[in-house]
Amino acid sequence: MTRKKKKGKHIKKSNKRISKSKLLIVALGVLLVGFFLFKGFKFTINGAVEIKENITVLAEAVFGPGYDKSNVNKEKQFDLEDENKDKKKKHVVYIDVGHGGSDVGYKSPGGATEKDLDMQISKLVSNRLSSQGDISVIVSRSTDVNLSHSERVEDGNKQNADIFVSIHMTANEDTAAEGVQTFYRVNSTDASDELATLVQKSIVSYVDLKDRGPKPFTFDVLKDNAMPAILIECGFLSNPTEEKKLTNPDFQKDLAEGISQGILSFLDVQG
Repeated sequence: MTRKKKKGKHIKKSNKRISKSKLLIVALGVLLVGFFLFKGFKFTINGAVEIKENITVLAEAVFGPGYDKSNVNKEKQFDLEDENKDKKKKHVVYIDVGHGGSDVGYKSPGGATEKDLDMQISKLVSNRLSSQGDISVIVSRSTDVNLSHSERVEDGNKQNADIFVSIHMTANEDTAAEGVQTFYRVNSTDASDELATLVQKSIVSYVDLKDRGPKPFTFDVLKDNAMPAILIECGFLSNPTEEKKLTNPDFQKDLAEGISQGILSFLDVQG
């Protein structure tokens, strides 16, 4: 009888110890859930570090400040920034701003000069492309200076550009002549024709201009490029209706967007 009585007391004490363990486990679980909900925890690639830190804090709260943290893995964690810093390829786009300096280009009866419009459109295109994280834009000129065709080509090659885009306006004795056209180097085998096709298609989807299509031509500024190269004739300044469009800031923005989207489409295809 005495042994049974002692055995009963022993069982009773054992049950008390089990209950405390369960309570600690439940408490830790509740604290974990509550803490993560409170913090709005998001599991990311670096989440492993956050989990370890959070568990350490919670464990110390439950078990006391004497909790042994020596078992926490202190090895360097996966660094997303290090992994991705070289992951994105930087595309280099060379924007050749037509004419400049004493080379005015065509001057319309309304007083609009080709060199100024080339600059305005080029700036809009450059800004649009530069907003992309994987594109670096280089322009042939940012001021009103005169550059030869060979200087423009040499600079594009020196900059190791992925593509070369020359922006111009055009004119004709026939004031009814209209439309936008994109030219590429004759007999090119470097996807210049593909670049011209995509840019031309994109432009006419953004602005109301006659589609004159892509076409091969022997422009000096397209002769010796070491990359896909095109020249865009954005419209006829000799046509009063198109001159009005080309000098309109809203139209210029749409035109620049069309050019930019065509370039982006080509870069996406090339990878």
